[in-house]
Amino acid sequence: MNSVNKSLTELSVEHATAINQASSLIAPSWPLDRFIAVNALWEFREQTIESASARVGALQGLKTTMSADYYLDLFEQGDISESALIESAKAYDATTVTVDELKAILEQPQPNAALSIAEIADLSRDHNKMRWQDEIVHQVSQFCGEFVNQEPENFDHLYSAWLDFTRHDYGMSLLMGEKKLRHAFTQLPDNPDSLFAQAVAELELSPQQLELYAHKLLMCINGWASYFAWQRWENRLNNQQTACVEALLAIRIAWDLIIWRQLKSKPGQVEFSALKQQWQHQKASLMSRIAAHHDYACHYWIWAYAAELSYQRQLQKTLSQTAKPLDSTPVLQAAFCIDVRSERIRRNLELQSEAIQTIGFAGFFGLPITYQPAQTQANRPQLPGLIAPSVIVSEQRPNHKKLNKVSNSSTWKNWASSPVSSFTMVETMGWTYAYKLIKDNFFSKKKEKLIDEFTHHQDWQLTQNHTELSLLEKVNLVTGVLKGMGLTKTFASTILLLGHGSETRNNLHASGLDCGACCGQSGEVNVRVLTSLLNDPAIRTELQKADIHIPEQTRFIAGLHNTTTDEIVCFDTLNNDDIEAWLKQASIETRRERVQIMDAALKDLDDASLEKSLKDRGKDWSEVRPEWGLANNASFIVAPRQRTRGLDLQGRSFLHDYDWQSDAEFALLEQIMTAPMIVTQWINMQYNLSVTDNTFFGSGNKLLHNAVGQHVGVFEGNGGDLRIGLAMQSIHDGEQWRHQPLRLSVYIAAPKQAIENVIAKHKTVRDLVENGWLFILQWSDDNSFARYQNSGWHEAK
Repeated sequence: MNSVNKSLTELSVEHATAINQASSLIAPSWPLDRFIAVNALWEFREQTIESASARVGALQGLKTTMSADYYLDLFEQGDISESALIESAKAYDATTVTVDELKAILEQPQPNAALSIAEIADLSRDHNKMRWQDEIVHQVSQFCGEFVNQEPENFDHLYSAWLDFTRHDYGMSLLMGEKKLRHAFTQLPDNPDSLFAQAVAELELSPQQLELYAHKLLMCINGWASYFAWQRWENRLNNQQTACVEALLAIRIAWDLIIWRQLKSKPGQVEFSALKQQWQHQKASLMSRIAAHHDYACHYWIWAYAAELSYQRQLQKTLSQTAKPLDSTPVLQAAFCIDVRSERIRRNLELQSEAIQTIGFAGFFGLPITYQPAQTQANRPQLPGLIAPSVIVSEQRPNHKKLNKVSNSSTWKNWASSPVSSFTMVETMGWTYAYKLIKDNFFSKKKEKLIDEFTHHQDWQLTQNHTELSLLEKVNLVTGVLKGMGLTKTFASTILLLGHGSETRNNLHASGLDCGACCGQSGEVNVRVLTSLLNDPAIRTELQKADIHIPEQTRFIAGLHNTTTDEIVCFDTLNNDDIEAWLKQASIETRRERVQIMDAALKDLDDASLEKSLKDRGKDWSEVRPEWGLANNASFIVAPRQRTRGLDLQGRSFLHDYDWQSDAEFALLEQIMTAPMIVTQWINMQYNLSVTDNTFFGSGNKLLHNAVGQHVGVFEGNGGDLRIGLAMQSIHDGEQWRHQPLRLSVYIAAPKQAIENVIAKHKTVRDLVENGWLFILQWSDDNSFARYQNSGWHEAK
């Protein structure tokens, strides 16, 4: 280390805390093979959503609400009512409360965002030279992509590995037109803490300034920051610690420090003088910038809240309608995931007969499992990303034939998916590989992940801590599941447990269309495991001790809802013509309903042609919109199904069955509000933010996506930052948005005090509610509604 810098190696406690605080604000982004929805502002939940929006707006120029034209169009179309707009303005204590005034105030320009040192330096940089900010993103991103492929286990030495690489890279000096640039990197300290200390001293940063500045720099490379935040999340689930986000931050701060020193060392120092003056101004104005963005954004939040109030009023009219009746003794019970795509097919299935009951439950069906094929090291979680799996499920006996097949396929696919494969595979393999490409894309019946080769069976082994689960442990597991589903008293002769999955080709984000509750996989493993347990006579006998008496004639059958085609496939023979007819007709009706928002060209097709067209759509490698996924989700309804049965909720509601009168001490309500409600809020915010600012929170143009590593993420094009969130094609049809950004409205049919107790008990829930990240509304038996707001209940009309 340079002797001049030896004294700058100590970081104060206050500055170290600032570094940790800034790093902690980055939300995780899951990799491609388990791509699930995430609220990209999750770590801001302790702040109001307006304050969080102001901060990211001031630091990075981000948008968390829609444009003025968007809201004005909603108003003209009647999707924002005048009364809702006035009520919203009063809620925000706006001094302007007339519609004309509220329209006019949207014309104000957005305040400028703060700049990093690299961005300040780019303002006066020769236009013939590459911009500092562009080179930083390119160099850091390319290095991280190579690093994570070579070092998949230990990311804490990211900074030292980058520094070693950079000190030996002669190309950057030529690329940037800066002499002695490589030498400047040799002057950097070898560890992040010393680097932070030098930056604090030379850039004269107070702890508050450092925290904001560090957060700004992480957002400049947000995709990789989010990926390393996922690594941190996974480590914490396993009670481990990592400083990989801080290591990435050290790299980004090192770059700004290098630029500062480069300009400072130049003769004349004209550029450095301008840089220093601008830098001092940026530091001094950080808090005033945030305040200005807060005032600006609040005008837009008035319109956003008015749209949410208008939606809630319309939904409440629907919920107040009389629901369809249900026979007291159903012939068929079918449990679906709470995914909004299940709402349509549940409704259409129930309309086939009053003897059909559907149940809404989280799609992992309460099983805390990870799936690991026998005699392999491969494994994948089959539960929400919020929690760590505790049970491993495998087939009882390894299938050696499939193991060999998959091993060969894996070698082929690793080669085929490598960066150079497009130039070498056809030349090397000739027509053999060309034929395989044609076959895979046009003639294969189903495209499966390699690990799914092993899932199609009913013979499971469940282990925990390398020991097979005992009968009592299995009984305890299924008891919790049955109580969670409310399935403890009435049992039909046939009970379907239906997971869901999507079928697409050439889709790097395919996992995002599968079951989010199963960590971006289909729910097949979960329903197969659960049916095998519930059909076990020994387990049924033990369940009677918990007063759960499953009739001998009751059969649990596992199946899958294909959300691309709305086909329901059962993994065992139904032996019931009526049920088969009901399922088929429900699929037909759902396809017919969904095609109205899918593609105008499909509307005139007959039923058979429509089914074929949707199947072909899922197999088409060039199709960028095989389905709309969870677009336009807006509400989460926690209530007995008989209160929503037959009501058309337009595929916008997550539906979780819940009967508070059967919930002793409201333990199940607490579970729903602390797990499924969080997952649905993540989904809701991922869609919202991908719409409001797709450049930052979304992943851009799907046609330009290139995979980074096997599963790490995507670049848009050949470089730039790692992208997070949804592609434009998932939320926009080329002419208009297909998702309306509304914060999640949670309707709970339970006593107010019970809901309030959960809010008071759990800080995360309290933060989400009190800071405006979602809405809690109580749905009374008399169809009146109350909103929990400002720590109290208020009538919601």
